[in-house]
Amino acid sequence: MGLWRGGLFLLVLLGTVVDGQAGTVLTIITPGPQSHLFGMKKITLEMAARGHKVAFLAAEKDAERLRPTDVHIISYAVFPWKGETRTGSIQLAGPHSLIAAIAKYQPTISNSCESLLANASVMAQIQDFGAELLLATVMFPCVGILASRLDLPFVNYIPSTPIEPFFTSLWRGSNRRLFTANPLSYVPQMEMDFTSQYLSFAQRLRNFVKYWHTHLADYLYVRPGVLKIYQKYGVDLDEPRERRRLVLTLCNADFAIEWLRSMPPNFKMIGPVLPEPASPLPPNIEDFMAGSGEQGVLYVAMGTVATLGLEERRAMAAAFAKLPMRVLWRLSKSELPDDNAITDLHLSDNTKVATWLPQNDVLGHPRTRAFLSHCGANSLYEAAYHGVPVAALPFFGDQPGNAGQAVARGFALRVRHSDIGTEAFPAALTELLGNGSYAAAAKAISVKLRARKRTPVQEAVDWVEHVLATRGEAYLRTPDDDLPLLSSVAASI
Repeated sequence: MGLWRGGLFLLVLLGTVVDGQAGTVLTIITPGPQSHLFGMKKITLEMAARGHKVAFLAAEKDAERLRPTDVHIISYAVFPWKGETRTGSIQLAGPHSLIAAIAKYQPTISNSCESLLANASVMAQIQDFGAELLLATVMFPCVGILASRLDLPFVNYIPSTPIEPFFTSLWRGSNRRLFTANPLSYVPQMEMDFTSQYLSFAQRLRNFVKYWHTHLADYLYVRPGVLKIYQKYGVDLDEPRERRRLVLTLCNADFAIEWLRSMPPNFKMIGPVLPEPASPLPPNIEDFMAGSGEQGVLYVAMGTVATLGLEERRAMAAAFAKLPMRVLWRLSKSELPDDNAITDLHLSDNTKVATWLPQNDVLGHPRTRAFLSHCGANSLYEAAYHGVPVAALPFFGDQPGNAGQAVARGFALRVRHSDIGTEAFPAALTELLGNGSYAAAAKAISVKLRARKRTPVQEAVDWVEHVLATRGEAYLRTPDDDLPLLSSVAASI
């Protein structure tokens, strides 16, 4: 009887694997900022738990961040670039335009791509792995090149909200409009911090100008460098076969916050991947939180790229001293290289700083009352998931637009960099903390984000398995994916 039961269990297990289309997936980590890394790690670990054969491909610095993990990592060294060998060390101080941010980032990803493709040993490991599908973010040029060389389809993971429009070159082969409908009449473009989709005529005009300004910047400052890599390795991502390698896009966002618009069948809003129920905090952090009393804690963090100047940090520290609550403040190691840097801030007794904090767990702590944030997509969604109102202090890229959406949804208050050092800054924090409408709106958003039957990670892997089962057929692409730029814009207005 025991043998019979064991055989039946084995048959059921094998049947599950067959039905689930167990496959081999290579996850490619884009070098540089970490906004995508931890989300892709969670998705990949879920694939492994379901019985798929998976591996990571990452630059050495990013491989360190992926560990510890039982998933195999194929790592590669990056050529020195102007004396800089580390990836993931990009930092921008103060507000930046999108053009400036990309200009600083592009050499890093280009250099990393060339380093990877020139490494014969790593390329042999990739070939030997025998992937059937790639999971990657297409802003890394090596994704399109590897997909072509390996003759594989890939699933695109967007770690941010739908960005309108991102640079044409970075998304070549994947439509000029980042795979989504982009009506300029009611979808605010990147860097436009509008707080409503009901745009006035003047706002629509500004929206139109911003759209074309972004494309002009692309053609002048970004496109030549990116296309140079494609041409060097003989890949034309505008060729129909190459365009159809991108089968599906998984977007780390939810319409509970995002601007509403129609989505094509091959674009899936899976919801925020990183937020999850909070785990216990380290004892020293828990003691600080618990000792805050009913006033609670203001959490402050600006992500992994944005940095604050010393004068800004000092002005913020002085403002925090005026608050009747505790402040938990994460600063980067470059901002706090030693104890002298902490002394230079002239912190009051109510403020604690650290170079690392478990952000999801801090935001999920019952004593956390508000979050002063740069409004990166991951940070914004972690706050929303846990029902924490936000003081939005965006720097660049999608952050101003994210801040506008959060203000529109009622759970955020916009703070300007020019406010820092003036009475407007502590006044804004006092308003956010004292006006219960922000917290109420945040709680309502939290309900919407948590009301999914499948978690975003589960849904992401469901779609990866769907692509495996359908053998990478790009049957969900709509005809406008192949329209030239002017035709696609005319269809959007």
